[in-house]
Amino acid sequence: MGQSTTTFNIDELITSYIDDQISDPELKSQIEAKLKSDVKLNAKYRSELLTKIMLRARMQEVEIPQGTYQRVLNSIDRLITESKNAVPAVITGGEVEYPSFFHSLKEAVTRRFIGIPRYAFAVAAIFVTGGVLFFGNNGKTTNPYIISGTEKSIMVQALNSFHKILDGDIKPQLKSSNAAEIEKYVKDNANFNAYIPSIESYHLEGVMCSEYNGQKLAHLIYVNNDNDVIYIYQTPVSCFQKKNLDLPEQVHDEIMKAKYYMCDGVDETDCTMTLWYKDNVVCASMTTMPKQKMYAAFTGFYK
Repeated sequence: MGQSTTTFNIDELITSYIDDQISDPELKSQIEAKLKSDVKLNAKYRSELLTKIMLRARMQEVEIPQGTYQRVLNSIDRLITESKNAVPAVITGGEVEYPSFFHSLKEAVTRRFIGIPRYAFAVAAIFVTGGVLFFGNNGKTTNPYIISGTEKSIMVQALNSFHKILDGDIKPQLKSSNAAEIEKYVKDNANFNAYIPSIESYHLEGVMCSEYNGQKLAHLIYVNNDNDVIYIYQTPVSCFQKKNLDLPEQVHDEIMKAKYYMCDGVDETDCTMTLWYKDNVVCASMTTMPKQKMYAAFTGFYK
């Protein structure tokens, strides 16, 4: 007879499930059903799975002294204390869900490397010296908000649409460099007033309108003489009240504080993403230009 998820600690079962240590097919099915029905539990599962993937992909095992191992744990404890305001949490439906990355990291370290000899990996040096594993600057890291985002995430949608535009899978429904014409097209087809900035060295290529989860969207495309693209995803801010779309709470807070949120490393090509509010519209831009160059461009057209 299969074991019931109500008999054992579901948190422990999730760890075993991720490590593929559950042989009972009935219990495995119960866990999978629970993950589908429980949003908070699913968020915890994704957080722990992400941690383990990062550890396996980035770290090599080496023997280290007991003292170094303990310093790693002490460093993680400090980061846990500071992580409420410093580290992105998994966001679902506008609410912060389950533990931070560092709680999962400590669990992975203590479970994986407890005993003699103890092992550690590059994370030891990173944490002991005060660095943060998750946000390396090698240009190939993935933004945690993208990793933890669902299909409803504005950030995920903007990134996916940008790559489809670059690949030629999405083309403008209206090709025009006339801002007034673009604005009218969005008003007629998406029922909101789009923000059409003038970007130095770039010209409007066109626009397309679409819909997701009942939410109207507009997609603006700008191109320069070298065929570099700036793509701007737009939708009314009412999408959050309707819960049609999501934006991480910490990203929203950063926008309210600094008037924008900008990040690079959102994909393997190190694209730059910028999010901001303009009147009653939320905007998310994507470009292949470096973050510093995009910052100069952004401050030029967003005033």
